[in-house]
Amino acid sequence: MKLVAGSILITAAALAAPMTQAERDDLLKSLERTRQIYIDAMKNVTDAQWNFKPAPERWSVGECAAHIVATEHALFGFVTDKVMKSPAVERATVKNAQTDDGVKSFIVDRSKKAKAPPMLEPKGNPLSREEAIAKFEQARAKTVEYVRNTQEDLRSHVGQGAQAMDAYQYLLMLSGHTERHVMQAKEVMASEGYPKN
Repeated sequence: MKLVAGSILITAAALAAPMTQAERDDLLKSLERTRQIYIDAMKNVTDAQWNFKPAPERWSVGECAAHIVATEHALFGFVTDKVMKSPAVERATVKNAQTDDGVKSFIVDRSKKAKAPPMLEPKGNPLSREEAIAKFEQARAKTVEYVRNTQEDLRSHVGQGAQAMDAYQYLLMLSGHTERHVMQAKEVMASEGYPKN
């Protein structure tokens, strides 16, 4: 640590540490909660409900589920293959909680629409309900295993996506992304004309 003009400058070396146990517990709890939200929303959907689209330009429940699965793989890979391999940078740890809260809230805010990158857009329900659940469970288990065991410093590696976030925050975003699109699927379920079974 260095004192610069009356304020503390935290160096990257000082930040090179694994996440705190509280951070790890919070992230694991969030990943488990949104895993259960996904399973509960998808498990009893019939084929007719899975494929129903309230409008041609809107996604079906199955397309929402497929997008969640694709994003789980892509974003986890982005964290481990890109963000964690970027050079460590200085991060002011005192701002983490505030920034984490911002990540949690903005990603689930359905009042702000976003367009998925073409590679993550569902292409006409490519997965059955059983496949979507199994693939999601497999991908989420990999994410959880990484979070449970990593000793890497997730806070000092920053990715330049839509906004600069550290690796920990991208994993928080992954959890929030699941919740966001389960909410979207539930909007489809509440749409006029949604099959009763």
